[in-house]
Amino acid sequence: MPAERIHLSGFLFGLLCAVMFGFAVGAVWMVPSMMFGRALPALVLPAGWILGVVVRRWLRFRGATGALLAAVATLIAAAYTACLVAAASISGMMGVGLAQAMSDAGPAMLIELARLAQGPGDIVLALAGAVLAALVAWPLRARGRHAH
Repeated sequence: MPAERIHLSGFLFGLLCAVMFGFAVGAVWMVPSMMFGRALPALVLPAGWILGVVVRRWLRFRGATGALLAAVATLIAAAYTACLVAAASISGMMGVGLAQAMSDAGPAMLIELARLAQGPGDIVLALAGAVLAALVAWPLRARGRHAH
């Protein structure tokens, strides 16, 4: 099978879709985090697996491009969830709704609070989730073909 060429417009659309899927998975990831009242960084592994499958099966990007998009989507999901956990903490401490807390804090403060809340283990888990997503997005046939 000849190598498929990816045009810039197709890649940009795929990147946009991968980013949106990352945000969607991050929002779904937030549900159990709110149920347990704390961040659940280990959920980056199933999130990465899901995003790898999405990029491979739905977005149909193959090889290194698909692996890169899946890894980026996973890191976006992890960062978005960290920001949402920070917003939920502010919301609980101040006694306001989540949307109000997000609006009052603003993106810069939420990103900084999320960054401060990340420990070394959280970062390692996020990177492991990104690697898992990349491996899942890389089709098995391509892995075997490049090994020769």
